[in-house]
Amino acid sequence: MNRFECLPLLAEMLEENTLKVTSLSSNARIWSGVWDKGPVFASMNMGLCTGFALGMSLAFPTRKVVALDSDGSLMEDTGVLITLADANPTNLVVLCFDNESYARMGPTATSRKANLARMAEGAGIKSVRLVRTIPEYETAVKEALMTPGPWFILAKVDAETQRVPDKRRGAAMKFDFMDAVERHPDYGAWKRA
Repeated sequence: MNRFECLPLLAEMLEENTLKVTSLSSNARIWSGVWDKGPVFASMNMGLCTGFALGMSLAFPTRKVVALDSDGSLMEDTGVLITLADANPTNLVVLCFDNESYARMGPTATSRKANLARMAEGAGIKSVRLVRTIPEYETAVKEALMTPGPWFILAKVDAETQRVPDKRRGAAMKFDFMDAVERHPDYGAWKRA
């Protein structure tokens, strides 16, 4: 399976006000082509996607937060899995797309022995799925969006052979994200509590 199949399916399942964060990978480029509404922080630097999404899930506890992370990015900070399990946010879904490579720079450790799903289980995350097919992916994502988490879904995908232009990046993306967050129906809930 590949991200060009997976991400449009995810877009069909999400509500507009679901908070989304993508790693600096094909996730950001492909996602920008299938989703153009609601808050999205795209192209989070390596190692920061899941941690940023964890912070968003704690700031917006009644709203689903989806992290679109990647194998290379998550391996920069696998310790975040321990923090995620410890914080135990019921509204967080981490989708880690593992293509076993750093873009065009060569294989990641997941192409050899590293298993990010087992690392997530070992960290204490209760709902972990490893998916390799579209039906498995679709079932896991639907379950994660409908039931309490935290969820960690490792999606084994093909390495991309084509570059996709990134439509949302840099300062403009950050301003769009902050504007969407400030308009979000849950924004300021901590002030009302």
